[in-house]
Amino acid sequence: MWLLRTFHVARLPCRSAVATVIPRRSQHSSAHEDAAFTEWRTIYSLPGIRLVAALSKLKVYQAVITAAGMPIAFALGHAGQVTTDALGIYAAIGVSGLATLTIASYAATNLVGFIYVNEQQDLLKLAYVDFWGRRKETLVDPGDLLPSWEQRTPSRLRFVSPICLRSDPSRRYKLLSRLGFVSDPQLFEGLFGD
Repeated sequence: MWLLRTFHVARLPCRSAVATVIPRRSQHSSAHEDAAFTEWRTIYSLPGIRLVAALSKLKVYQAVITAAGMPIAFALGHAGQVTTDALGIYAAIGVSGLATLTIASYAATNLVGFIYVNEQQDLLKLAYVDFWGRRKETLVDPGDLLPSWEQRTPSRLRFVSPICLRSDPSRRYKLLSRLGFVSDPQLFEGLFGD
Protein backbone atom coordinates (compact mmCIF):
# COMPACT_ATOMS: atom_id res chain seq x y z
CA MET A 1 0.00 0.00 0.00
CA TRP A 2 2.83 2.39 0.90
CA LEU A 3 4.59 1.69 -2.42
CA LEU A 4 1.45 2.49 -4.36
CA ARG A 5 1.05 5.82 -2.60
CA THR A 6 4.70 6.68 -3.18
CA PHE A 7 4.46 5.78 -6.86
CA HIS A 8 1.24 7.77 -7.24
CA VAL A 9 2.78 10.90 -5.73
CA ALA A 10 5.82 10.58 -8.00
CA ARG A 11 3.59 10.55 -11.13
CA LEU A 12 1.75 13.81 -10.47
CA PRO A 13 1.15 15.47 -13.85
CA CYS A 14 1.43 19.19 -13.05
CA ARG A 15 4.02 21.24 -11.16
CA SER A 16 1.51 23.05 -8.94
CA ALA A 17 0.41 19.72 -7.43
CA VAL A 18 4.03 18.90 -6.59
CA ALA A 19 4.39 22.26 -4.90
CA THR A 20 1.48 21.41 -2.60
CA VAL A 21 2.92 18.01 -1.72
CA ILE A 22 6.41 19.32 -0.91
CA PRO A 23 6.28 22.09 1.70
CA ARG A 24 8.47 25.11 1.18
CA ARG A 25 11.18 25.88 3.69
CA SER A 26 10.32 28.88 5.73
CA GLN A 27 12.71 31.02 7.68
CA HIS A 28 11.26 29.74 10.97
CA SER A 29 11.68 26.05 10.03
CA SER A 30 15.28 26.58 8.89
CA ALA A 31 16.16 28.00 12.29
CA HIS A 32 14.75 24.87 13.92
CA GLU A 33 16.55 22.61 11.45
CA ASP A 34 19.86 24.40 12.06
CA ALA A 35 19.38 23.93 15.83
CA ALA A 36 21.01 20.51 15.63
CA PHE A 37 24.28 22.10 14.47
CA THR A 38 24.48 24.99 16.93
CA GLU A 39 26.22 25.24 20.28
CA TRP A 40 23.90 25.28 23.28
CA ARG A 41 24.67 26.89 26.63
CA THR A 42 22.84 25.82 29.78
CA ILE A 43 21.16 28.69 31.61
CA TYR A 44 19.01 26.63 33.99
CA SER A 45 19.28 23.15 35.47
CA LEU A 46 17.24 21.31 38.07
CA PRO A 47 19.51 18.94 40.03
CA GLY A 48 16.73 16.51 41.03
CA ILE A 49 15.26 16.03 37.55
CA ARG A 50 16.72 12.52 37.19
CA LEU A 51 15.07 11.52 40.46
CA VAL A 52 11.74 12.91 39.22
CA ALA A 53 12.12 10.97 35.95
CA ALA A 54 12.93 7.77 37.84
CA LEU A 55 9.87 8.24 40.05
CA SER A 56 7.70 8.68 36.95
CA LYS A 57 9.14 5.50 35.40
CA LEU A 58 8.61 3.55 38.62
CA LYS A 59 4.83 3.37 38.09
CA VAL A 60 5.34 1.15 35.05
CA TYR A 61 7.29 -1.39 37.12
CA GLN A 62 4.74 -1.12 39.92
CA ALA A 63 1.93 -1.91 37.46
CA VAL A 64 3.79 -4.89 35.99
CA ILE A 65 4.62 -6.35 39.40
CA THR A 66 1.07 -5.85 40.65
CA ALA A 67 -0.49 -7.36 37.52
CA ALA A 68 1.93 -10.30 37.43
CA GLY A 69 1.68 -11.01 41.16
CA MET A 70 -2.12 -11.04 41.42
CA PRO A 71 -2.61 -14.43 39.70
CA ILE A 72 0.28 -15.89 41.70
CA ALA A 73 -1.15 -14.63 44.99
CA PHE A 74 -4.60 -15.91 43.97
CA ALA A 75 -3.20 -19.35 43.09
CA LEU A 76 -1.23 -19.58 46.32
CA GLY A 77 -4.32 -18.57 48.31
CA HIS A 78 -6.46 -21.11 46.48
CA ALA A 79 -3.89 -23.86 47.08
CA GLY A 80 -3.82 -23.08 50.79
CA GLN A 81 -0.18 -21.94 50.87
CA VAL A 82 -1.09 -18.46 52.10
CA THR A 83 -4.23 -17.06 53.65
CA THR A 84 -6.88 -15.60 51.40
CA ASP A 85 -6.32 -12.24 53.10
CA ALA A 86 -2.87 -12.14 51.46
CA LEU A 87 -4.53 -11.57 48.07
CA GLY A 88 -6.45 -8.58 49.44
CA ILE A 89 -3.36 -7.15 51.13
CA TYR A 90 -1.24 -7.62 48.01
CA ALA A 91 -3.89 -6.01 45.82
CA ALA A 92 -4.38 -3.08 48.20
CA ILE A 93 -0.64 -2.37 48.41
CA GLY A 94 -0.17 -2.73 44.65
CA VAL A 95 -3.12 -0.59 43.60
CA SER A 96 -2.56 2.14 46.21
CA GLY A 97 1.14 2.31 45.29
CA LEU A 98 0.24 2.55 41.62
CA ALA A 99 -2.31 5.30 42.31
CA THR A 100 0.23 7.26 44.37
CA LEU A 101 2.92 7.00 41.69
CA THR A 102 0.43 7.97 38.97
CA ILE A 103 -0.65 11.10 40.85
CA ALA A 104 3.02 12.00 41.41
CA SER A 105 3.65 11.53 37.67
CA TYR A 106 0.79 13.87 36.80
CA ALA A 107 2.32 16.49 39.07
CA ALA A 108 5.75 16.02 37.46
CA THR A 109 4.53 16.03 33.84
CA ASN A 110 6.20 18.79 31.76
CA LEU A 111 8.60 19.68 34.59
CA VAL A 112 11.56 21.48 33.01
CA GLY A 113 14.94 20.08 33.96
CA PHE A 114 17.21 22.07 31.66
CA ILE A 115 16.95 25.24 29.62
CA TYR A 116 19.52 25.90 26.92
CA VAL A 117 20.10 28.96 24.76
CA ASN A 118 21.91 29.05 21.42
CA GLU A 119 24.86 31.32 20.59
CA GLN A 120 22.71 34.01 18.98
CA GLN A 121 20.25 33.90 21.93
CA ASP A 122 17.32 33.70 19.53
CA LEU A 123 16.28 30.12 20.31
CA LEU A 124 15.67 28.22 23.54
CA LYS A 125 15.68 24.48 24.08
CA LEU A 126 13.50 23.22 26.95
CA ALA A 127 14.29 19.72 28.22
CA TYR A 128 11.39 18.37 30.27
CA VAL A 129 10.00 15.12 31.66
CA ASP A 130 6.83 13.63 30.21
CA PHE A 131 4.24 11.49 32.02
CA TRP A 132 6.24 8.28 31.42
CA GLY A 133 9.48 9.75 32.79
CA ARG A 134 11.17 10.20 29.42
CA ARG A 135 13.21 13.25 28.58
CA LYS A 136 11.64 15.36 25.84
CA GLU A 137 13.00 18.48 24.20
CA THR A 138 11.27 21.32 22.45
CA LEU A 139 12.59 24.41 20.70
CA VAL A 140 11.02 27.72 21.66
CA ASP A 141 11.42 31.19 20.22
CA PRO A 142 12.04 33.64 23.12
CA GLY A 143 9.43 35.99 21.65
CA ASP A 144 6.87 33.18 21.93
CA LEU A 145 7.19 33.04 25.74
CA LEU A 146 4.18 34.46 27.55
CA PRO A 147 5.32 36.57 30.53
CA SER A 148 3.87 35.71 33.92
CA TRP A 149 1.98 39.01 34.17
CA GLU A 150 0.13 38.31 30.88
CA GLN A 151 -1.06 34.83 31.83
CA ARG A 152 -4.76 34.43 32.48
CA THR A 153 -4.41 31.98 35.35
CA PRO A 154 -1.40 32.66 37.56
CA SER A 155 0.16 29.80 39.45
CA ARG A 156 -1.34 29.11 42.86
CA LEU A 157 1.88 27.47 43.99
CA ARG A 158 4.56 30.03 44.67
CA PHE A 159 7.47 27.69 43.99
CA VAL A 160 6.17 26.61 40.55
CA SER A 161 6.37 29.10 37.68
CA PRO A 162 4.40 28.13 34.57
CA ILE A 163 5.97 28.58 31.14
CA CYS A 164 3.28 29.31 28.56
CA LEU A 165 3.62 29.95 24.84
CA ARG A 166 1.75 32.55 22.82
CA SER A 167 1.46 30.26 19.81
CA ASP A 168 -0.01 27.33 21.78
CA PRO A 169 -1.58 28.26 25.15
CA SER A 170 -2.50 24.64 25.83
CA ARG A 171 1.17 23.65 26.16
CA ARG A 172 2.29 24.51 29.67
CA TYR A 173 5.61 23.69 31.26
CA LYS A 174 6.51 23.84 34.94
CA LEU A 175 9.62 25.60 36.19
CA LEU A 176 11.02 25.31 39.71
CA SER A 177 13.21 28.39 39.58
CA ARG A 178 13.87 28.49 43.33
CA LEU A 179 15.10 24.89 43.44
CA GLY A 180 17.04 24.98 40.19
CA PHE A 181 20.47 26.36 39.43
CA VAL A 182 20.52 29.45 37.20
CA SER A 183 23.90 29.99 35.52
CA ASP A 184 22.98 33.29 33.80
CA PRO A 185 20.60 35.16 36.15
CA GLN A 186 20.35 38.28 33.99
CA LEU A 187 19.33 36.37 30.84
CA PHE A 188 17.02 34.10 32.84
CA GLU A 189 15.24 37.04 34.46
CA GLY A 190 14.91 38.76 31.09
CA LEU A 191 13.26 35.65 29.61
CA PHE A 192 11.04 34.46 32.44
CA GLY A 193 10.77 37.44 34.78
CA ASP A 194 11.50 35.40 37.93
